Amino acid sequence: MVETSNVGSRIANWIVGLDGQTLSGAVVEKLKLAALDTFAAILSGVNEDVVRRVISYASGTGEGNASIIGHSARASLTGAALINGTMGHACDYDDSSWTMWGHPTAPVLPAVLAVAENRNLSGMEFLTGLAVGLEIEKTLGLGCQPEHYLRGYHPTGSLGIFGAAAGAAKLLGLCSEHILMALGLSASRAAGLRANSGTMTKPLHVGFAARDGVEAALLAELGVTASPAAIDGPCGFFDVCAPDHKEIEWIADHLGHPFEVVNPGLSPKLYPSCSETHSAVDAILQMRAEGLRPSDVRRIRCGVTPAARSNLVYDNPTTPLQAKFSQTYCLAAPLVRGALGLAEFDPETVMDATIRDLMSRIEVEIHPDLSGSDSVAFSSPAIVEVDIADGRTLSKLVREMRGHPSNPLAPSDIEAKFIECGDRVLPKSKVRSALAKIQTLDRLNSVNELVDDLRA
Repeated sequence: MVETSNVGSRIANWIVGLDGQTLSGAVVEKLKLAALDTFAAILSGVNEDVVRRVISYASGTGEGNASIIGHSARASLTGAALINGTMGHACDYDDSSWTMWGHPTAPVLPAVLAVAENRNLSGMEFLTGLAVGLEIEKTLGLGCQPEHYLRGYHPTGSLGIFGAAAGAAKLLGLCSEHILMALGLSASRAAGLRANSGTMTKPLHVGFAARDGVEAALLAELGVTASPAAIDGPCGFFDVCAPDHKEIEWIADHLGHPFEVVNPGLSPKLYPSCSETHSAVDAILQMRAEGLRPSDVRRIRCGVTPAARSNLVYDNPTTPLQAKFSQTYCLAAPLVRGALGLAEFDPETVMDATIRDLMSRIEVEIHPDLSGSDSVAFSSPAIVEVDIADGRTLSKLVREMRGHPSNPLAPSDIEAKFIECGDRVLPKSKVRSALAKIQTLDRLNSVNELVDDLRA
């Protein structure tokens, strides 16, 4: 075991020492829900334009036997991680983390899946790798957020690679020294810029993190070296990517104490759009359920947090990717159509005349009551005020979106999401079989049994 006291070494030692068989039942159940939700997100992205392009690219970089979810084609180990990772974020339907300040499971699961399939590992081994990756993302997030995020990094990519590498390294059975090298390699590949929100590059951040994490673990397994202080040493990840960070040695104390999937919990999505839009969507759908219709609306004012306004930059989106980062669209579309699902982000729907007309009557501004320290990223509260034709003003505040750990989804909500996403691209019988296997992953002898159901 590595005996030095730096954060990277403590993380490596913890990874080696974690025995998946000792994970509590509560942790295992939450890991299975996170896997189910992320497989749903991956299936939602199967036919996205960016995915088709990435598959075309990967097919020219070498053949392999690793599975691509929702497709019959196969790819190399790293190619499958790239493709499945990109699919997982292509529709912005993947979960969020309050400590990482990003989307935690989508970068880790494809990396762990590629290794587990390649080595014919059990479902419990797969879940252990997933647990490791999520904890490493959380732990690094504790040390660098919110500064890292506010500097413009997209933590899903810049922290996701560490989670992917850690999870892959655990399943490869690497020793502490080699895991530390994998983390050091990851530190030199940690990247992702929020400036690319609303473009094909944003889901590629997840694909890059998954691919590069697998690659870092495989290179470390072969003896490629990196600085053991590449995370917390001089000119390491924290110094470069969060230079105003405070003392960080304490963050390693939180590895598994508690596991984030249990406390505070992850935040799965009900809508395939930026999390910052969700509180307002919840509000407008509640108003619709109470009788509001588009024809009643003279004007809608949506008050949001500073963080939300800086992310939701497309007031007049013209593509589905832009619409996911548009609060105006993510108010008009659900009010017109009664839902904000995958169908609401079809290109034709984004340009629907009725939706566009309603968008012209919506104003989105930072609200003075939503600028406090509690107005954090990923579940920004929203105040929606609607002036209606009879002269009244309807108002609704939603502080915690559905899916927030304090307002959690039921397992049945995530099961329904998996079926919604799966039925679009796979036979119904395969989707139901895959659902049953994910729900019993901890008892599955080989993860390949699940992968067979998830391939076209």
